[in-house]
Amino acid sequence: MATPELSDEQRAQALVKATAVRSARRAFKESLSHGEMNLSEAIRQAKADEALAGIRVHDLLQCLPGIGPKRATLVMEDIGISRARRVRGLGTHQVDALVARERG
Repeated sequence: MATPELSDEQRAQALVKATAVRSARRAFKESLSHGEMNLSEAIRQAKADEALAGIRVHDLLQCLPGIGPKRATLVMEDIGISRARRVRGLGTHQVDALVARERG
């Protein structure tokens, strides 16, 4: 499937939208890494916002203090979440398992 030809105006609009999404995701991840919200709040907020819903779960977990790439992968494997899964695709049982894991 070929990508559609975009006019200069459409291309400019897409660029502005992509920049806004990246900026929103960066601010969201920074607030999570600084401990301004817990994982439960972060998932709820991400599912409510289309720009944030596209964040990969693996990346979201790595934003939590004390969790690096290896631990994030282990947590996801233990729960049975695909490494490619995005926040919008998490089921209720997966969210519950992640939150319970965070609480200890």
